[in-house]
Amino acid sequence: METNRKKNCDNCNSRPDSFLKKTAKTPTRKRAFILLNSLEDLAEKMQESGTPQRVLRNPQSEEVKKGCSPLNIPPSPFMRNLGYGTGVNVYRLERSGQTCSPWAVKRASHRIEQLNHDKYATLNNRIVKEAEILRQLQHPNIIGFRTITKDCNGVDALAMECCNTSLGLILERRFEENEGPLPAIQTKKLIEDIAKALDYLHTEARLLHGDIKSYNVLVKGEFEICKLCDFGVSLPLDETGHVDFAKDSKLEYVGTLLWSAPETFKDGKIGSSCDIFSFGLVIYETIALVPPHTFEVEQNEIEDLNNEENCSNASGSNEDTIKQNCPNIDETNNELDESNVSESLENSLSDELTYGTRPPLPGAFDFSDDYNIIIELFYLCTNEIPTDRPNAKEIWQSLQREKETTESE
Repeated sequence: METNRKKNCDNCNSRPDSFLKKTAKTPTRKRAFILLNSLEDLAEKMQESGTPQRVLRNPQSEEVKKGCSPLNIPPSPFMRNLGYGTGVNVYRLERSGQTCSPWAVKRASHRIEQLNHDKYATLNNRIVKEAEILRQLQHPNIIGFRTITKDCNGVDALAMECCNTSLGLILERRFEENEGPLPAIQTKKLIEDIAKALDYLHTEARLLHGDIKSYNVLVKGEFEICKLCDFGVSLPLDETGHVDFAKDSKLEYVGTLLWSAPETFKDGKIGSSCDIFSFGLVIYETIALVPPHTFEVEQNEIEDLNNEENCSNASGSNEDTIKQNCPNIDETNNELDESNVSESLENSLSDELTYGTRPPLPGAFDFSDDYNIIIELFYLCTNEIPTDRPNAKEIWQSLQREKETTESE
């Protein structure tokens, strides 16, 4: 993550007219991320996250700290913004003369502190707990821990390995430039790398990531390597691969609604297969180029925008006709009101979206045979019954077998 909600869905049929005007020229995935933030705000009203401490050995983090001078975090205007999530920002920190530079620095947004102190405290606690987890993890496909310190304002700042970009941003660009699905060779590399990271998490570290989505997948170079990030809402797994909520009543599954597995909505047993379902929806994103459950809603939004444009261009129409054709126009207050938008989003999404289901693939694309295994894995990972989904090891091994078969032909 990075997160939540990172760089990471705004689509609905009913919203204030001013909101339509302000988002009409916003790229689709960015509008989607605005919606994602609103969804997470709604979810956080009902639950508070808890992330367990893990005691796993990782000497690498100590070596990194010994090889670098003490970290001083400058004010944010002096750092380049790499991305953002729900209430957090990630910056690029250049360390002059340091071999371990640059670093990515993650911290809670000062704006959130001013608007909602309780939420700010929750986000800050997640960053601290994420640092506790990351410092114990050691895997090439998991973002590297550097240190945790306080910035010039006394805010906790997590320093991590710096990657070029996130999968979410790559897909945003492809959608905006109408480039079509991610090339099969890159998608396969992505799937193999992240499946290996999940295999390590689920079997060795005994952790449920809990928030798999495209914005929490980081990419170095031209898909030279992909890494999983954002462990702020991770949960411990028992020997059966499930979260034992009875053992620790403070544990709660947070996740992100659009990517969450069906069992998370039905008080089902939460386990490693939840990550697999979410991972299947990341595979979906590489094909559809939009977050899950937003493709059809986007088409509805386009109709709304066209309707709004027709209303604004109407000439000679009487007031009653305009009101009839443009019910979202508020003649008394045409400014964006966040509370009204959140309520509108909640009502619209409850009608439009079915979370925890397999979204249909767009029918406009013709796929080559290279995509066969990708589409097959998407369907397998998003099976409704958790036991019908493959585990992470089976996923990356299937790709390796396919690669070996192709090379031998």
